[in-house]
Amino acid sequence: MILKMVWLLLSVAALYGASEEEAKVTVKFEVGVYMPTISGTITNGVSPSNFQDDFGYKNSASSYLAMELLLNYDYAPNLYVGYFNMQERQDTTLTSSVRVAEGDFNGSVSSSVDYEVLNVVFYQDFKTKGGFFSILGKAFYSGDIEFDVGINAKLLSWRFQATNSASSWIHAYEFIPLPYLGLKYYLYDFIAYANVSALAVNRATSATYQAGIEYRVVKGLYFSASYLREEFTVVELKDTVDFATSGYRFGIKYAF
Repeated sequence: MILKMVWLLLSVAALYGASEEEAKVTVKFEVGVYMPTISGTITNGVSPSNFQDDFGYKNSASSYLAMELLLNYDYAPNLYVGYFNMQERQDTTLTSSVRVAEGDFNGSVSSSVDYEVLNVVFYQDFKTKGGFFSILGKAFYSGDIEFDVGINAKLLSWRFQATNSASSWIHAYEFIPLPYLGLKYYLYDFIAYANVSALAVNRATSATYQAGIEYRVVKGLYFSASYLREEFTVVELKDTVDFATSGYRFGIKYAF
């Protein structure tokens, strides 16, 4: 379901970008790999469990897609869409009994995590041009600064299943609106950036933290590297799930 929405948003953005004047619209597409560490807990008042210590989850890897639609119109917001889909399986031996949903597990257990995140960010940018300064007779450019303010309409799907002689699972499917703040610094062929989406007021809470750098290799082509942390807390029946992924992303971006 989430992946279908991603393709719809990307298709609409591509068609919109192709139909507008080059000077007014810029479309950027990015693909890459996300290599996070998994952490979190499940608490239910009976027997808390830990994804690393009990179920053996540590590192993962997944591909990601991103698109950014930059509109050079007065008062028109920009659009950023980012998506990743992570699937992990683990076999482990529990040293004590844990409860998942309505099932109690001990001994050898197989488990799986299926996790999808879609961030749809509408933001307004406020740019400040830099200037030149001189050091020992040489001129240097100070760089441009951009402040971004907006809203992140986050959609996440998370499913955890544990199996031995029987199976139990927890499934969270949440829409979480978040305020969005970002900062970008432009200097020649480099772009450094950081952004945060947090402080949700909802049945579920979530946060996204990201910082990275982009380098323009040739016109329109960029290499990117960033650090991304995605986290959420949700209550499903008697279970409270705290889950987080944090790690590096490496990608290739093309602008047209």
